[in-house]
Amino acid sequence: MYLAISHHKFKLSLLAGVAAAVAFAAGDVAAQDQPVKGGKLTVHINRDIGGFDHIKVPQGGMGRYQVLWAVHERLFELDAGGNPVPRLAVKASPSDNFKTWRVELRKGVKFSNGEELTSEAYTHHFARLLGSGLAGRFKAQLGSNLQKVTGPDKYTVEFQFAESNLAFIEAMATGGNYIWYLNAPGFAKKNENDPNYNRMSAGAGAYMVKEWVPGKGVTLVKNPNYWNPKEQHLDELFYRITTGPETAAAWNAFAAGDLDVMWSLNGSGLARARKEGDKYNIANGHRGQLHMSINFQTIHKPLEDNRVRLALAHAIDRKAIIKIVGRNAPTFADQSFPPGSKWFCDNIAYPEFNPEKAKKLLAEFGQPIPVLPIWTLNIPAMRKTAEIIQAMWKKVGVESELKVGGRGPTGVVFKIVKGETPTWANPRGSLVHPTVFNMDLHSQSKNNIWRIKSPKLDAAIAKVRAARTDAEIKAAHCAFEQAKTEVVPYMPIQYAPNAIMAQKHVGGVVPPHDPLLGYHRFWRKK
Repeated sequence: MYLAISHHKFKLSLLAGVAAAVAFAAGDVAAQDQPVKGGKLTVHINRDIGGFDHIKVPQGGMGRYQVLWAVHERLFELDAGGNPVPRLAVKASPSDNFKTWRVELRKGVKFSNGEELTSEAYTHHFARLLGSGLAGRFKAQLGSNLQKVTGPDKYTVEFQFAESNLAFIEAMATGGNYIWYLNAPGFAKKNENDPNYNRMSAGAGAYMVKEWVPGKGVTLVKNPNYWNPKEQHLDELFYRITTGPETAAAWNAFAAGDLDVMWSLNGSGLARARKEGDKYNIANGHRGQLHMSINFQTIHKPLEDNRVRLALAHAIDRKAIIKIVGRNAPTFADQSFPPGSKWFCDNIAYPEFNPEKAKKLLAEFGQPIPVLPIWTLNIPAMRKTAEIIQAMWKKVGVESELKVGGRGPTGVVFKIVKGETPTWANPRGSLVHPTVFNMDLHSQSKNNIWRIKSPKLDAAIAKVRAARTDAEIKAAHCAFEQAKTEVVPYMPIQYAPNAIMAQKHVGGVVPPHDPLLGYHRFWRKK
């Protein structure tokens, strides 16, 4: 049985979403020039895509996301407020217990090779992924332990989970969930055992691959069978691979006019573009995750005492960090979900910058504070953040030691998981849905990397898990956010910046709110 109330609510949201999709898909044309047909754009990605077969390339990556989206498309997308917009699907309905989701596909959609989009595309695709040695990885991407995918009829797909999954619509619509990008089933069956299958694609997206030169870039042209040709503005799109810092090769190519569009993920490129006045089209958004937070592992003395965690939090001027490290590009974070999201909560604030209050709490604790290691990755922005925090703690009488590690299996993440990092600065995310974000803060979670045991957090998490309607979920989520500010297992600093800088002849540029940038929806002005 499928929920009539939830189904009705979702239909209403889709009606609103269809209206929003007009502006969303066309690049908010009310505020810009009308789309122009034809021409070519050269856009920036920072590394090679690796390929199109998720078993060969079981990971995302900013560059790979951009190409996959243009070639394959998603079932739904999210608008700036986090509401679903129908794309290859038109409807999604949960069962009573939210363990099964029924998705109705859009009729008349064709892949670039002419095959019709039917439920077989998804049943074959997921059977292959879940039958591979990486099944656990793919199940985890959708949450709630995906069991199987079936096709009750030609245009209906059912996803069956071991546990309730209230975040499934968002999981379908989030750009970082690359496993939704799939090939036509006939094409896949014919070629997936070919050693070169990773280089092949036959998607249902607006564009198709003309050429992929590893290390150089990917050239896309229009998919002649695309279901919504009004969105196909460009004749050709070249994703040029330009590696290195934003202020080096990519910026130089952009400033010289060799790149029509580039991104800024740490703010340095954005700062340079802003110095040029109105020379460029700039759209500054975020990537739907907390780009930086400071974390406390409570198994280390004296961090088991909440007064010490609160004191360390009060000693940090987070807005100064954003100004110095991010060059004012990132958005200040005072909770998990950003302003504009339907999950954003009013009146939630982590401990404010107040050195005197920090000193008072440390005096109340009344014991010597040992030298605290601050771990972070060897990435300039993260290292600089940790150095600033180190200086701020010193001003309230707490000495710390900077510890820098790598990304590999023996790097910082490994040490965090093993419980060897009293404090650390790193990203947190991604922000898919309240019922999946930060549930690992529960005392019994095997993924509780903070090692915190808080009855307050456990009770708040239980209420989030018990909620069913959007209103119930938001109320429980906001209570959970408030509990986190009082217990402080971590403190958010900023949302991940995600700015687009484009030459003046590029239209359709809007602030991104997702890892995806929508390069293939831009157009070249006359």
